[in-house]
Amino acid sequence: MSSTSNIKALAFDYYGTIANKMALADEIDQTFPGQGAAFTKLWFAQIQRYCFQLGQMEHHITWDELTIAAFDFATQEMAMTVADDLRDQWIEADTRLPVYPEADAALGRLAAKFDLYVLSMATPWMIEKSQANAGIDGHFKGIISAEPHKVYKPGRAAYELGQTEIGVSIEELGFVSGNSFDVIGATNFGYPTIWVRRYGQALDAFGITPDLIVADLAEMADELGA
Repeated sequence: MSSTSNIKALAFDYYGTIANKMALADEIDQTFPGQGAAFTKLWFAQIQRYCFQLGQMEHHITWDELTIAAFDFATQEMAMTVADDLRDQWIEADTRLPVYPEADAALGRLAAKFDLYVLSMATPWMIEKSQANAGIDGHFKGIISAEPHKVYKPGRAAYELGQTEIGVSIEELGFVSGNSFDVIGATNFGYPTIWVRRYGQALDAFGITPDLIVADLAEMADELGA
């Protein structure tokens, strides 16, 4: 297991780690009462499934295409008829999702000690707009997107981008995610990893465990001495 003591920079997954994807549930509930949480979870899970499937197939579609395909699957699965303009509004919500309550202060603490980056499959413009809307863009040195490289997490090529783009050794780049598949993929690659386990989720039983498990980003800052 890698140690967090050598970390000089941190690469964060964004959605589900910093931005609260589940916040969209309340908006969906306004049109489909009581279905917002289930739909949002299914949509997000389907995005992950398509990443796994397309990665194994070595077949690439754009992040926008993947997101729309997962959305359409979720609406069919839940027998929800969603107009195109409403679908576009909910997909665009990724640029205006709130961040978790402790995120801004915790990221400020972490940025005082480490160089912070985002390493995501989402497009850079989407993350940039989201960060600006949330007022957290000043904490980050850069955004690394797997999209232009046509690779998906949890494939090794996606995690390798962190090392090559930031220019630090594997041991010096800590990877942070709120998604268990993501943190396991980064651990398997060789990064020191921090799992932000907000909801008490079970860890996949592969025998691969993150170096640090925290409840939120504030606890992470505490543990890393920031």
